[in-house]
Amino acid sequence: MDVRKINPEEIPMVHFTHQDVLSDEEQKILRAHKLVKAVMISSLEHQDIGLIMKLEDGEVIETFSNLIDFADNYVEVKGGSLIPVWAIVDIEA
Repeated sequence: MDVRKINPEEIPMVHFTHQDVLSDEEQKILRAHKLVKAVMISSLEHQDIGLIMKLEDGEVIETFSNLIDFADNYVEVKGGSLIPVWAIVDIEA
């Protein structure tokens, strides 16, 4: 899988997929657990977290940033950008 790296400042300029990239319910639960853990690590250790996401056109991108919050269907990264959870393929903490 080819992954293009972007800066967190570029997030507002991309268009995320509208469908969940994960089809398996267990994978979705694991993703949520990883996001909760990543927010805690980012908050306590001030460590950047890698987020791999899928765009509307099928392209896969990755960014590294502090995670500020994870609630409902969105993750907020440093700078205030929101990323829809359904577009997140994986989390690297």
